[in-house]
Amino acid sequence: MRRLVDLVRHEGNECLFKAIEMSIASTLHGFPLHVHVEGLRGTGKTTILRSARAVFPTIRRVRGCLYNCDPERPHCPEHSRLDPGDLAALGTEEIPVPFLEISHSAKVGTVVGSIDLKRITDRSSPEAAILPGTIPQAHRGFIFVDEINRLAETSPELADTLLSVMGTKPGRVQIEETGLPIVELPVRVSVWAASNPDEDPGPLEDIRRQLADRFDFVANVSRPTNPQVVKAIFAGISSKDGPLKGPDYLSRVSRLVEEVTVPAWLQEIIAGLYVDFALESLRSVEALQHGSRVAAALDMRREAGLNDLIGVVPLALHHRVSVSTMAQILKYLTERSSAREPSRLRQSPPPSGESGGRAGQGDQVAPGGSPQDAQGAVDRLFSRLRETLMRHHAPDDASGATGFPHHGRPGGAGSRTQGAAGAGSGGGDSGGGGRPWANPLDVEIAAPRARAVPIIRLSPRELIKTGEDLQ
Repeated sequence: MRRLVDLVRHEGNECLFKAIEMSIASTLHGFPLHVHVEGLRGTGKTTILRSARAVFPTIRRVRGCLYNCDPERPHCPEHSRLDPGDLAALGTEEIPVPFLEISHSAKVGTVVGSIDLKRITDRSSPEAAILPGTIPQAHRGFIFVDEINRLAETSPELADTLLSVMGTKPGRVQIEETGLPIVELPVRVSVWAASNPDEDPGPLEDIRRQLADRFDFVANVSRPTNPQVVKAIFAGISSKDGPLKGPDYLSRVSRLVEEVTVPAWLQEIIAGLYVDFALESLRSVEALQHGSRVAAALDMRREAGLNDLIGVVPLALHHRVSVSTMAQILKYLTERSSAREPSRLRQSPPPSGESGGRAGQGDQVAPGGSPQDAQGAVDRLFSRLRETLMRHHAPDDASGATGFPHHGRPGGAGSRTQGAAGAGSGGGDSGGGGRPWANPLDVEIAAPRARAVPIIRLSPRELIKTGEDLQ
């Protein structure tokens, strides 16, 4: 297997490296983050996932505990009932973060747990005891399942076990053996999986949709398209630093996750995505919100923002929505980011003796604000513009229709022409107050795509258009 430092991070696998970093940091924080990677065969999915062990930090456990009991919160049958003094007497030890694999030939007993034959056949002191399986031994670490789409089809019992482990956080396993009491264990383990959706039996969501939904993130890996990247893959990376963040950095990130907040306005946006785009599962909301927190922590920030959410959406919704819905969601969030995110407003009082000033005066921008604050500036700006226009152009009638100065034909009703002088200055008239107005009879008019509406009737959102909208 190639070393992690020999792997190359490129456009095609960037999302996988990002998902791995987020999953490691979240798992160390104590919140499992399940990742499924899809892509064509030979794109390095399995290699990258297995090589990620090189950046795993260590964890502290009760000395010799096969269940990796946290000394602060022991959970296994042997240590959960011990008092602090007895636990201290056992001592602790540092071990690498567990990383175990489940093969397609595995049996439920080896994955969940079974009778410890060695202890029950001990002639000197036979004892009926449970031997923890792969999942309990991976507590506080990771389990990797390769070609999980095939496993879901050929081993439904193992798929059911994964459903129990991934259904809640923490998950649980139940060990049942004849003659022994049922043992139920909480497990905090992140499941990593890989599959080739274009090969039999097909994509995981088509085989076992419940299992596909249990994955917080799905990373779609594609082949590199740059010849220089292909060359670098086979030449190896000259830098001593690999494509993933180091264990010390990821440990710091895991501690920072606890301090990251998701502001109320961002929670409202996430909740709105669930309702407005008919997301099927509430797990998508959890993945979006927690993913935004971890993304902010990776940047060493203590508050999640809209850009964090935008970066997480492709991972959290890839397996939950159609391609067109994904495009609509990203367009919607990108527009909100460009139009609203930039700032938090500081309301500056007007200079003494002034009651208002120019439209937008006093609406200053400071980093770190919410989209609602920025939108408030836009609303106030156009509100002042509308008031200014209304002062100069009173409604024509009681219905409130906006009336700009009427430019009738010369000599006709409503005409404001001022004789030859007015005509000689470009064919316009003053419109009152010495303000020049163009004569519509002298202006080429192109029919708009939709019925024309006076500008002061438009909302700020109708006035602001993106480049894509204009095209």
